[in-house]
Amino acid sequence: MCESTVFLEEDGKVREMMRDVTRIVMRGGDAVCTDIVGEQLVLENVALMEANLLSHGIVFVKVE
Repeated sequence: MCESTVFLEEDGKVREMMRDVTRIVMRGGDAVCTDIVGEQLVLENVALMEANLLSHGIVFVKVE
């Protein structure tokens, strides 16, 4: 499978935000994450920090 897990780093802490993500669309400074069943999560004011395609982990960082 090609699903990924999305994480958010904020205030020096990394937390899991969503599993089984199949699509991420950037809209301005927001990341719209969609999982395999169509559920969406919007991460506001973020930037991509790391995309590890081998471990299927994508980390965003909060931008002020």
